[in-house]
Amino acid sequence: MDIQQNDLFIITKDSTRYQALSNQYILLFDSISYPNKQLALRRIENFLIFLTIYTNIRKIHRIETKHLLLFARKQIQDSKDQTCEETLREVVKTLTTLKSIHKFKTDVSLMNYTFWCEVFK
Repeated sequence: MDIQQNDLFIITKDSTRYQALSNQYILLFDSISYPNKQLALRRIENFLIFLTIYTNIRKIHRIETKHLLLFARKQIQDSKDQTCEETLREVVKTLTTLKSIHKFKTDVSLMNYTFWCEVFK
């Protein structure tokens, strides 16, 4: 039986791990008084789905730069219905939001050659 990608996303959003990770981000946004919480949650929704499907992470404080790299790589590989420019724009917005939330020191802009070389490796 073959599960399509959209079905997998629907199943994932109903899972307890996805809900737990989402609730952790909501609590984090409330504690740091993050502006535009709803926009930030919409931006990191694909990242939460990625964490739920492809990793065993259950606590958001364990997220590292390697997860950002793997997420960017997976998003770029899976984007078939969007142009490369649209995909990169969305990935950079998501990574920038995650960087500001987690206070990573890694530069995720397109100007950071070494980061994007790792992504496209």
